[in-house]
Amino acid sequence: MKPKQPIVVRGARTHNLREVDLDLARGKLTVFCGVSGSGKTSMAIDTLHAEGQRRYIESFSAYTRQFLEQLDKPDADRIDGVPPTIAVTQQNGSRSNRTTVATTTEVADYLRLLFARAGTVHCVNCGSVVDEHSAETISAELMTLPAGARVMICFLREDLAGEEADATLADLREAGFLRVIVGERTATVDELSAADFQDQAGSLVVVDRITAGNTESSRVQESIETALGEGHGECAVLYGDESGAVTIDGRTWSRLDFRTDLHCAKCDLSAARPEPRLLDFNSPLGACTECEGFGSVSEIDMAKVVPDDTKSLKDGAVAPWNTPAYSHELQELLALADDYQLRVDVPWNGLTDAERNIVEHGVSERDFGGLDGFFRWLEKRKYKMHLRVFLSRWRSYRDCPTCGGARLRPEALAVKLGSYSLADVYAMEIRDTLSWLRSLQLDEAKAEIARPMLADVVPRLGYLAEVGVDYLTLGRPLRTLSTGEAQRVAMTTTLGSALVDMLYVLDEPTSGLHRTDSQRLLESIRKLRDRGNTVLVVEHDETLITGADEVVEFGPLAGTEGGDIVFHGPPAELTTTEGTLTGDWLAGRRLLGDASNRRPAENGMLKLTGARSNNLRNITVEFPLGVFAAVTGVSGAGKSTLVQQTVYPALLEGLHKSNGKLDEPPGVYDELIGSGQLEDVVLVDQSPVARSPRSNPVTYVKAFDPIRNVFAEQPEATLRGLTASHFSFNVEGGRCERCGGAGQIEVDMQFLADVYMTCGDCQGRRYRPEVLEVLYRGVPIDEVLDMTVYDAFRFFRGHPKLQAKLKCLLDVGLHYVRLGQPANTLSGGEAQRLKLAGYLSAKRRGRTLFILDEPSTGLHFSDVVQLVDCFDALIDVGHSVLVVEHNVPLLQAADYIIDIGPGAAGDGGRVVATGTPEQVAACEESATGRVLKVALERQELAIAEARRQESELD
Repeated sequence: MKPKQPIVVRGARTHNLREVDLDLARGKLTVFCGVSGSGKTSMAIDTLHAEGQRRYIESFSAYTRQFLEQLDKPDADRIDGVPPTIAVTQQNGSRSNRTTVATTTEVADYLRLLFARAGTVHCVNCGSVVDEHSAETISAELMTLPAGARVMICFLREDLAGEEADATLADLREAGFLRVIVGERTATVDELSAADFQDQAGSLVVVDRITAGNTESSRVQESIETALGEGHGECAVLYGDESGAVTIDGRTWSRLDFRTDLHCAKCDLSAARPEPRLLDFNSPLGACTECEGFGSVSEIDMAKVVPDDTKSLKDGAVAPWNTPAYSHELQELLALADDYQLRVDVPWNGLTDAERNIVEHGVSERDFGGLDGFFRWLEKRKYKMHLRVFLSRWRSYRDCPTCGGARLRPEALAVKLGSYSLADVYAMEIRDTLSWLRSLQLDEAKAEIARPMLADVVPRLGYLAEVGVDYLTLGRPLRTLSTGEAQRVAMTTTLGSALVDMLYVLDEPTSGLHRTDSQRLLESIRKLRDRGNTVLVVEHDETLITGADEVVEFGPLAGTEGGDIVFHGPPAELTTTEGTLTGDWLAGRRLLGDASNRRPAENGMLKLTGARSNNLRNITVEFPLGVFAAVTGVSGAGKSTLVQQTVYPALLEGLHKSNGKLDEPPGVYDELIGSGQLEDVVLVDQSPVARSPRSNPVTYVKAFDPIRNVFAEQPEATLRGLTASHFSFNVEGGRCERCGGAGQIEVDMQFLADVYMTCGDCQGRRYRPEVLEVLYRGVPIDEVLDMTVYDAFRFFRGHPKLQAKLKCLLDVGLHYVRLGQPANTLSGGEAQRLKLAGYLSAKRRGRTLFILDEPSTGLHFSDVVQLVDCFDALIDVGHSVLVVEHNVPLLQAADYIIDIGPGAAGDGGRVVATGTPEQVAACEESATGRVLKVALERQELAIAEARRQESELD
């Protein structure tokens, strides 16, 4: 077999890449590593993936290309051998409650089809099975009657009792029907007249009389088809039976009624025919009518309306009325208080029910609507964005009372496969769903129908189990997942496919994954490679780096000091190659964390008791203050539930700062002790920094305002009448109006890729000429935006306030980033640190607890050192740091660790170990402890080796 042409890149210059040449073998697993900002993503995503996508799209016709997203041609001299490319990046998932694990992985589509085609319909009233009949099924059932039994196949006619009876009888006679059962006797059509039917609600017309067991099946089926046709989908079968309840001509008969539609005879209710749309909570046909498929309904939450019940009405207990726009509502309440014995100086929790009713429901005779009227007024005007946002601040969500959170209407829930409805399956953990589907027992016909659907859905669920998220439920909203969980769920559709000869680019797939789960992910990626694909992974995880076929390290540093390849070869050679930062860390030549420098947990504790949301098992946890503490555990153990859903909301409530900051109700707990030791709490999560390219690092940390002020203070600016607003490229006045301050003109090429041309008016400098003529120390405003943070810090010497904001960027290791770089082009690690810098730039006095969600995301080992230095700076001035983390070097540097587990979902939810890294490493039950034990032992060996080498030199 002829070997595949390698992927060849020559002269790549995307972003900070410096004329990089790269040859990649096809059919291999290659890992790109290096410090954050060194050029890994620029090569993997912005060069290789962009070129692969561009070539694939250009293979389509011009007509087709106009409907597809177009990608720019990467900046490189030559790129050869790139196959069609699929990238799985860390893009933020949907924030909609409608997007679930099942819909993201497309499992929902297959399950809906499976239930619609192989499911059984039940009555929504009595729960009994509602069968759907056809001529074939009815005929088969008649064949089971006792041999020799006399059988009459009939259909019901209601119109024989009306004025048109004579005409109906004539029609029956003309059609060839001879007998009609009237009451308890059988008569011929010729014998009957309209008078015979006056007291009858309906009569049976006999189609055929047969003997069970002695009649050919073809005749039986033909007669049934005739009865169903004449009866408009209904027919009745009478057979001789001594215990029957029907008497005709002195004989007893049993009666069987059949319908071709779904109908419950017991309740006389028709059931909806199952179809995929009926089982879709995102479809109006299947969604619960009350919650419209969301599974929850919103209502005004008095805990949010009155966040501090120790305040009186006069002191502003009702939060919505504390704003200047609605303070008149409070004034109206205070004006009528004396007339209705409403005490306004008593705390809210001391008011009687009658007094609270006045506030909540108003006083109609005084034309005061209270809170009810106030919120009704807002509802009528929620078409205005600011009022809709304001109204949402006072709402909470609870399970829909109609569907109980199932999202589907009763007709959809009545369709079952075995004993489960589709909502029941969505509520299962993936591991249980997988086991149920594999053991599903169906009859032969339904099994044949279900086979292709099971062939697609089972492998997808199996992949979710392989990558370590089998503890999730299929109905879990995507927005409630951690970044790592969401990324692995999103990878399912891509990696679970059967495509071959593709280039897969994975951007940090181990994000949010515990070290013990990384090996399973590596095996899944290897299976992808073994199918004949080329897999390219941007990663910092040791397991994936050492398990790859080839490693490419970019560097040596970040930004303008990076952009080169410092190593390319097998992983085994990485640790022996000098000048590679990754090799130094893997070999133990660089270390983080020193047991002798750990801070003791002696500066107070936060004690949370009775935490029992999700999988937390009524646990009590103590969080030390004044130290660097880490909460860890395997993915799904309950870390996020404990910290982000319970501790953070509890602190906001304890500090009376919860107003409008919580999207979801806080987790359930008994008590939080010690919140009085803090003055503030800050959550640095992984929500996007900015979606607009007009946002950049200097605007995010509020450093652009003082820079514009510096330029506005220059004599030339004063002479020209230029103010600080003229030096902004985001507003009219000083910016170039042709390009809108973007520096580029976008040319719509319809079905071709859009072309970006340098603006002819400003030559890409963003501003009008008169603004660019204003210089500070000989430099115009556009050149300042092109400076790195480090260069700008030195340039603006003598401006301590401005330097203080820039220093926050230096402290988090963003010294190489340019001030004007669009925020949406920053890597995951850079964006996380930029957000932290934004919090640091704001003056925070008093003791603050900083809660960070996996701050090591996207960070190289060397970047983690910078992050720890930042934490140390916060702690040294009296703050506390609490992180949810898996990164082993970062855990080695922690002062205190709280390990949750030992497993995921039902196997987790309790405190396994607490203490210093060394104490946690001594716990055999702790998965984190076992990983830390290996890391600490390797660290001790490295330290011993370094000391030995020093002694030899001496």
